[in-house]
Parts: sequence; structure tokens; C-alpha cells
Amino acid sequence: MIHAFERRPLVLFITILALNLVLLTVQVRSEQGRFLLRKWSLFFVTPVASAMYFVTDKSEKTLRRYVFLRRAQQENQRLLSKNAALTVEVEQLRAMQSMAARSAHYSLIRRQYSFGTLLAGIIWKSSSFHSDHFGINAGTREGIRRNAAVLSPEGVVGRVVTIEPFGAEVEPITSRGSAVGGVLSRTRLQGVLQGNGSNLLEWKLIPNHEKVKVGEVAYTSGADRIYPKGLPIGLVVKSERGEMVYRDISVRPFVDYSRLEEVMVITKPIGSRE
Repeated sequence: MIHAFERRPLVLFITILALNLVLLTVQVRSEQGRFLLRKWSLFFVTPVASAMYFVTDKSEKTLRRYVFLRRAQQENQRLLSKNAALTVEVEQLRAMQSMAARSAHYSLIRRQYSFGTLLAGIIWKSSSFHSDHFGINAGTREGIRRNAAVLSPEGVVGRVVTIEPFGAEVEPITSRGSAVGGVLSRTRLQGVLQGNGSNLLEWKLIPNHEKVKVGEVAYTSGADRIYPKGLPIGLVVKSERGEMVYRDISVRPFVDYSRLEEVMVITKPIGSRE
């Protein structure tokens, strides 16, 4: 009995010390300002989530392959991937043609639209998917970098904010605090589109005297050096005179985040000659 009483203070001390270490770990941030606990959790959770995604995806594909027509499924998957890449390429070529008609520096413009992509699957989502982060099953091993642009056939999705060898965390452009440089298709006015946590983007820095019509398309301007120029962002759904200097403009993204299952991540730097 005496030994048991003597050990209790030591056990209590060790318990309190462990709790203090946990609390300190929660408050520590990385050089990019992100909590280390979240980064560590991404490091450990991503391989498990990737494995589950791999098993689920492979099981589903195997079932479809052998229950239905095997060759038809393979051909359909190939055509879907090719169609996604061609959709983005068509938007690039349209923007290149428009820019080339107004500029003599065609070679410089061409490098702005040249980039490579990698197809990645979404392995986890936050509760409010359109306004928070989500994870993909590709990381540094596949050549993905931090701040790499993330796209879909419909348009811009977001950027990579945290990356590990087996996965990465993506911040959608609709997330609060995110931003993307934009240009209007008709008037060629440039500004900044900011996320506010909803399914709409706020267009900033467009003066009240400018005429911005509802239905006009917003494309990336390339000014942020993250998203290549000429990619579709969304449609203007609101344009009203603001109380101060700038207009009150809202843009609805083309990407439907509620149905997003796969994304394309840019692996080749913008303007690279490789």
C-alpha cells in the first residue's frame, strides 16, 4: 500500500507533463503559418485515406469491368480523361487566339499558356466542401508543388496549400481568404476575385463608372502567378453600384464542388520551356 501511494504523485506528474506537451503542440505553427498538428495529421492520415480510396476505386472499377463490358469501360475511361484535357486545351487556345490578335509578342504569350497536368482523385472533403479544404491522392512523389493550380474541365478549382509525399491539401477559390486574378471576357477589365466562404466569389477593384453586365464570363488574368491566363472562372450573376468607389459584383464559379470527384493539378511551371 505504501508503494502505491508513493507512485501516485509520479503518475500524476507524468500525466500533467504529457497534457502540457499536447497543448503546446496544438499551438505551434509552421513557417507558412499553419498549425503543425494539422500538418502532422495530414502526413499520417493521407496514406490511410489514399489506401482506402485506392481499394474502393479499384474494387468499383473491377466490379464494373467484369460485370459489364470490359472493353467498353476501359474505352469510356480513356475518352473521359482525354475529353477533360481537351476541354481545358480548347479554352487555352481560345484565349491564345484572342491575345495573339492584339499583341505582336506571340512567343511570350504562348509560354504563359503552356503547362502540364496530373489527374488526381479527391480522397476526403470538409463538411462545407465549397468553402473549405479537401485532400487529393497525389503529392511530391508525383511532382506536385505547393501553390500549384488545381483545375477541372469546367474551370479553376483552387490551389495546393499543404503537400506531403503521398497526398496534398487543396484550398478552393471559394474558401474565405482565397483570391484569383481575373479579367472580364467582353470589357477586358481586370480585378481580383475573392472567396467569402459561400458558393459565390466577390469581384474587387472594379470602379463604379465601369459597366459590367450580368452574364459576362470571368477568366484568369495570370497576374497572380499561380493560375495560368485564360482559364474560365465563372459567370457574373450580380453587378450593382457600390456604396464607395467600387462596384458590387458577384461571380458564380463554373465548377460544381458538390459533384467534384477528380481534379487536374498543374505539374509544369507556368512559362517553363521543359
